[in-house]
Parts: sequence; C-alpha cells; structure tokens
Amino acid sequence: MRKIKVHLGNRSYFIFIGYNLFNDIGKLLPLPILRNPALIITNKKVNSIMGKRLIKSLRKFSDKIYVKEVPDSEQAKSFKIYNQIINTLTKIGKKTKPTIFALGGGVVGDISGFAASTYRRGIPYVQIPTTLLAQVDSSIGGKVAIDLPQAKNIVGSFYQPKAVICDISTLNSLPLSEIKNGLAEIIKYGIITDKSLFSYLENNLKKILSLDKESVEYVIWKCANIKAKVVEKDEYDTKDIRAILNFGHTFGHAIETAFKYSKQYTHGEAVAIGMMLASDMANKLKKINSKDVLRIKNIIKKAGLPMSVGQIDTERMLEALNYDKKFLHGKNRFVLPARIGRVEIIEVIPDTLIKTVLDDAA
Repeated sequence: MRKIKVHLGNRSYFIFIGYNLFNDIGKLLPLPILRNPALIITNKKVNSIMGKRLIKSLRKFSDKIYVKEVPDSEQAKSFKIYNQIINTLTKIGKKTKPTIFALGGGVVGDISGFAASTYRRGIPYVQIPTTLLAQVDSSIGGKVAIDLPQAKNIVGSFYQPKAVICDISTLNSLPLSEIKNGLAEIIKYGIITDKSLFSYLENNLKKILSLDKESVEYVIWKCANIKAKVVEKDEYDTKDIRAILNFGHTFGHAIETAFKYSKQYTHGEAVAIGMMLASDMANKLKKINSKDVLRIKNIIKKAGLPMSVGQIDTERMLEALNYDKKFLHGKNRFVLPARIGRVEIIEVIPDTLIKTVLDDAA
C-alpha cells in the first residue's frame, strides 16, 4: 500500500492506494469516525458489486449503517437528490454526527461531500472512489458541488474528506470505457506539470488499459501526489496555482453543459476534447509548438478518447463558458499548454478565436 499525506493543518488527511483495502478500513480510519452512524452514498450498480464488502467492514465498529442510492449520472448532482440525502441524515443523526462514506465515482463523491459540508455545518466524510477518474482526481482536494442547468459545479464549497481510500481492486469491475475515461485526467497531469509522466504514458498505455497492477498503482500514486501538492499550496483556489488542474475543463465543462449532462460524452471524454481545443487555441496564439500539440493529440487518440466535439450548438457552448468559475471581472481565462509539462493561464481570448477553435473541432 502507498500512502500520501495532504498537509492542510487541522484538515490534513491521508490518501491510501492499494489492493483490497476494504478489509483494512479499521486500520485506515480513526475509531470515532467508524463508530458514528454511517451513511453510505452510492449508486445501484456499485452498491450491488461493492456495498456488502463495505458494510461488512463497517459492521465491526457500528451497527448503525444505512445506504442511500443515487442516480448513476450527473443527475445525482441536483438539489432534488441533495434534499433527499439531507432528509436521510436528519433521520439517522439524532444526538450525534453521522459519517458519510462516498462509495462510487466522481458524481457520488461530489454530492456526498457537498451534503457533508452543509449538514450541521459539516460532518465527517470519507471518499472511497471506485473509478479510475475519481481515484486520480475528483476524490482529492475537497472541491464538492452540485450542478445547475446553466453550468456544471456552479453551487459548491471546499470541504476536505477525513481520508481517501483508493482500493484499486474496484477497477476490475469497470468496463474499458471507464478506464479510458480516467486516462483523460491522467494525461492531463502529464501535460500540466510532469513531462516524465507524459512520456511514461506514451510508452505504457496498453498496460494501463489492461489494468496491469504495477502500472495502474504507479500512475494513481503519481497523479494523487501531484494533486496533493497543488492543493496544499492553494487549497481554496485563490492563488492561480490550483487553476492549472482545470486544463481541459473549461471547454470540457461547457461541452457537458451544452449536452445537458447527457451520456453523449463522459466527463473524461469531454476533458479530452477540451485538452485538444485548448492545445489548438494555444498553438494559434503561438504559445506552444505544433510538435507538442501533435504529441498531445496522439496520446489522446491512442487512449481511445474522442478527437472532436461533433455536432454542437456553438452559441450554447459560448453561453456555458460565460459561467466558468475561472473567469474574473468579466474577463475569460483559459489554462493553455506552453509545452509538455507546463501550462499558463491566459486572459481575454477574443470570442472570434474561441469560435474558430470550436468550428475547427466540429
């Protein structure tokens, strides 16, 4: 097992990465958290595969264990589902603070963390990500949120978990499409800050796609470590340090919003397209050379991720971009690659260039 500490003062916590960690949950978490009434938030599919394993582990410490299933899509990140979770917490949390266990992918983690951050002004929660994307990215760092029709993650807060438990054995239940989904975020880390990771991915994509244990554990550890270090320097996203983690996400979130959070594109697919759009934009602005753009596009293609956005309402995309949380004082801001391993934040990109980039990708 690998262990990473996220150093945030009294909000510090560990990220645990290894195989079959469900069985050792008592060794990973403080007893007070385990002895609280537990609410496992998950979806129907994950619950059927992994729910009993988690309940069995928790039963050693508490007999008050409850399960709340939420939809297996972005539809779970809504006020409707949030209200349902809060109502459940009020029923099980009399005279004590329950502990939430987020068992699932990024959607489950986001809605669980948001509920935990607001119920009783904050209760403990533990991230148990079961997708590759969540293990390398969304479960770490404390960004929790729900969606509105206008934009993704527009209602949210910063609230750190008590621990992140990445049980790599959970990935064996995933279809190949979900592994590809997670690869988009892994590729992102190589582009924004680690050219050696990017080179490793170029040479080991097949191993990762086939869930080779050594390769998968390495990239999860590598990405989690990168994110932990960034979060430590800019927990609340106020210093333009954490913003680099949003490479590909400005366009990616706009794509998801434009398609009304449907299953047309997964989050990872939208981010992959977003990275290519951002790379093309950087190239048109002469911020990155064509050779590096080609490497970015080639690795996205080799990972089996989409290379273009297809038919989309450009005006709806532009409207969604206006709600991006990186935009300040009416000025747009994009995270653009300068080279493999380094990105920059560029402000006031002309609308004509944004439209050209979108039209070229159709």
